[in-house]
Amino acid sequence: MVQKLSIGEPFIETRLIREEEEYVTPGHCLLVNLDAEKSILVEEEFSLRPLSAMRTCGARIRVPGCALLICNVGTLDLSDLQTLDCLRKIWKNGSQGNRRGTPCYRSPQLVQDNLTARFVLVSEPDYPLGIHREHDGKRIREIHVQVVGDGAIDLLRSEDPDSRYATLPLTAGTAHTPTWNAEGIYPWHRYRSKSRCIFLVIKMEY
Repeated sequence: MVQKLSIGEPFIETRLIREEEEYVTPGHCLLVNLDAEKSILVEEEFSLRPLSAMRTCGARIRVPGCALLICNVGTLDLSDLQTLDCLRKIWKNGSQGNRRGTPCYRSPQLVQDNLTARFVLVSEPDYPLGIHREHDGKRIREIHVQVVGDGAIDLLRSEDPDSRYATLPLTAGTAHTPTWNAEGIYPWHRYRSKSRCIFLVIKMEY
């Protein structure tokens, strides 16, 4: 099943794919494997491992679980002030805790079964989002996918911003490795922009 989503419109075309034996990705896309156990087979040769992402270009894929396809991202130029202004006018201003007045702008949120997802524009480089480790008391698999520009996930010892001990770099077209342990517990962590950028935050309750 292939379902067209509206969360990125009118800027980003997004499709949710479930249990498709054969599907050809249209043009240059970003493919995200949302399944925690099953790999996606690409051109009968390459396996995209669970909870990871890659760029594709007209590739034949087999999706035994669930995937997200992000299309036409190469057309977004965040250095173009007209494009940037359009995004800021349509997407909602605010980051964690609904703090307005930040350089963060959020798309509408996808809510489907155990899955939530939304795009976030960070209009300034080197801007850190909120430090957290809990997710509303739920067991959540949280993944950040870099769509445009560069960012990072910082791991910290505490809520102190100076306690950072590791960084997972994110370039366009990539997702970070899972940051939770076998018990589903996260370290203190935050997303941080390294350039003007758009990322996708995905949360899956289990």
